[in-house]
Amino acid sequence: MIWVGGRIVPDDQLSVSVLDRTFEHGLGLFETLRSWSGRATLLDRHLSRLRRSAEELGLPIDPSALPDAVAVALLLRADGVEGDAMLRITLTGGLSASHGSTLWMRSAPLPPPSREEGAVVALDSWEVASSNPLARHKTLNYWERRRAFEEARRVDLDEVLSTGPHTCYWEGSRTNLFIVKGVTLMTPCLDGPIVPGIMRGLVLEHARELMREVSEVPSLSRVELRGADEVFLTNSVRGILPVRRAVGGGPGSAPWDWPAPGPWTQRLWGKVSNWLHRGGTTA
Repeated sequence: MIWVGGRIVPDDQLSVSVLDRTFEHGLGLFETLRSWSGRATLLDRHLSRLRRSAEELGLPIDPSALPDAVAVALLLRADGVEGDAMLRITLTGGLSASHGSTLWMRSAPLPPPSREEGAVVALDSWEVASSNPLARHKTLNYWERRRAFEEARRVDLDEVLSTGPHTCYWEGSRTNLFIVKGVTLMTPCLDGPIVPGIMRGLVLEHARELMREVSEVPSLSRVELRGADEVFLTNSVRGILPVRRAVGGGPGSAPWDWPAPGPWTQRLWGKVSNWLHRGGTTA
């Protein structure tokens, strides 16, 4: 089932014009999130990002057509969801910059749990231009990110990090990147070609209450990444993913290893997870 136009309808009742710019030029946006203890705690943050991107990219969006917590509950009930689920909101490009877009929401089962021992990521195989403006938005033109991720999965890796000039690192194909050095948390800032991740923002909010220093930097250098005490990734569906190893850092390079999860990673995820499952409140 899908939620569209304030109603729950079967999938095959969704109608999108063949003249929609999604089909003509691949225009459109999406958001992926999940429920936590039955509530879409981060829904408002995802919808705010969707509206900002639509505004910046010239896509028509009707605020009254956006789903709310009631819509999420209705959809999960119609799909017979017991427990939690993933949610995908899609906005098409519309017939023009001023009208004709279609927005819908569907649910799907949560992905299998991440490796208990920590993620293994690929280095230096996915180059991204720092000037690419689309890299900062969740567009339906997702082929580059999807291909980078699938190439990593083909060799049993969990994620791939984007690489820029002078071998700096920005983010994963579907995650944001963090490192811990001592009592300092570091992550690439939003000036670079990275998605302003919702979980990224939430982690930064909670980290400022826990850690001595939180630093948003232009990018993470090879030296900074390799010398980190802990490395983790963030994603709205999976939360915080500890990284235990990176491979592919140049010809003949040995893997880089970190404890997973490290002590700060565990403390941060404990705090963030508690907030999420309580519906956005602190115990």
